[in-house]
Amino acid sequence: MIKTTFKFILLAVCITFFSCQKDDLSTGSSSVTSGGSLSGKIVNYVPNSIDSLSAVMIHPVGSGKVSPKGEFSIGLTVMQLIWERKLSGVIMSDTTAFVAPVQNINSFLNSNPNGELIKCNYTNDTISKVGMAYSTYIYLNKPLTMNGTHVETTTDGVKTETSSTFYNVAFTIGWNEVVTKITAYSSTSTGETLSVSLTNNITSDLQWRYFKSDYSNIRGVKAVKIFSLR
Repeated sequence: MIKTTFKFILLAVCITFFSCQKDDLSTGSSSVTSGGSLSGKIVNYVPNSIDSLSAVMIHPVGSGKVSPKGEFSIGLTVMQLIWERKLSGVIMSDTTAFVAPVQNINSFLNSNPNGELIKCNYTNDTISKVGMAYSTYIYLNKPLTMNGTHVETTTDGVKTETSSTFYNVAFTIGWNEVVTKITAYSSTSTGETLSVSLTNNITSDLQWRYFKSDYSNIRGVKAVKIFSLR
């Protein structure tokens, strides 16, 4: 059953016609280089709350220290490539591309896990609201463009859940930053409808934020869901 919180969004979009509009925000900068250098500054950093980070794709793919000013740098490596399968409703320029997504950036204090880092435009990750957006970091071994809308509908006999993703994204060889944004969301007693877009549009409101969490509740599927990999 689809979770209704933004931290567990299943990516896939719109039961009605969706058109992509340009955000009324200045353009931000990517936090990752094609070679895998991921860096930034945590805007809500509190001294002695975090001292290290670990980027994870099933297994750790990079780690780094957090400075007393909340600045960090992680060198990402590619441990495993996964086949990018074809999505219904989405035109892909190359169906032989392989990907390696970063699933989480987990935070630690004195080697104890205590939350995660997300580059996003929200401060509460327990709700779903139109306009919420976050960045994901993905390695590709080939250039790839994805355009179209992929729709998934599930039901448990009581509630029907429809999630749709509008793809308008181009990947280069190496590491890429892409942005997922909620464009529509509704929930009733009989179902949920979620619409999101996936683009290269990195806006200035996306900032690195620390979210305190029990380790067992930290996300582990977000980036993989972008490609509906199973």
